[in-house]
Amino acid sequence: MNPPRILCYGEIDLDIYLALDRLPTRELSAWVIDEFENVGGAAANSALWLANWGLPIRLAGHDLGADAPGAAVREVFARYPLLDVRFVAEHAGYRTPRCQCLVLPDGERSFISHWLDDMRMTAVTDAMLDGIDWINLDMSGPDEPRVQAARLASARGVSVLVNDIYRADHALLPFVDVLVMSAAVSLSKAPAIDPLDLAVQLGEAGDCAVIVTDSSATVTIFDAGGARSHIMPPTVDALDTTGAGDIFKSGLLYGLLAGLSLPEAARWGVAAGSVCCKYAGTTQTLAPLAEVRAMLEFVG
Repeated sequence: MNPPRILCYGEIDLDIYLALDRLPTRELSAWVIDEFENVGGAAANSALWLANWGLPIRLAGHDLGADAPGAAVREVFARYPLLDVRFVAEHAGYRTPRCQCLVLPDGERSFISHWLDDMRMTAVTDAMLDGIDWINLDMSGPDEPRVQAARLASARGVSVLVNDIYRADHALLPFVDVLVMSAAVSLSKAPAIDPLDLAVQLGEAGDCAVIVTDSSATVTIFDAGGARSHIMPPTVDALDTTGAGDIFKSGLLYGLLAGLSLPEAARWGVAAGSVCCKYAGTTQTLAPLAEVRAMLEFVG
């Protein structure tokens, strides 16, 4: 078996998926339409989809507890022989991170996170980066472990992919090769500036490529030199948008590892994220690579 060339580092948890007819209010209960548990967290989501497509993947970040939720997560990991999880630590007396995903009929979602104050992470080491070409970072948690990971990766010549940086002075930005940002999140964090203008600023500050996603609207790609291109996502009936951004990064990495240009790799990201939205629970159903390839035909 070939060694892993991608390290997904960051959030790992056990999701509690709840499909609701509405969000509850003080006076009005919500009805549960569907419920199940599946492995979640941005890093685990990306890693599982990539492993399912036949790529050797390394995963690390959040630690697990020696408890029933932790055992459930490890049981899922064991189904994927291409998934290297030897750096995912386990602790007795520690609660595995959990997240409730509240999904509405239109596919939009809200989250309730458990035990964040107790969350533990295993720092990135040289051993984790052996043979790695890309490190896929998420920003779902404290910055410092991600900054340390990016700094070490960059020093070793490992390319850095990260999402959700919205400040030109962010400590991680100097180590980034490709940044993925959401237009909606950008407007919530920096409402005074157009997301595309902010993308230009971030690209110049970090000397990096920036991809701006905007739900089902146009995706804009700025290469490291500032050249701009566009992708139009296909129209899909979204059942659940949870994790679509994580799986966009999976498709993007699949394309980059195959030697595609950034715009062509981003088309794979759009196709993968679109396929993800068709299924309930980000890792409850891992769509095969053939389905993502078929979706490419509808990406503009």
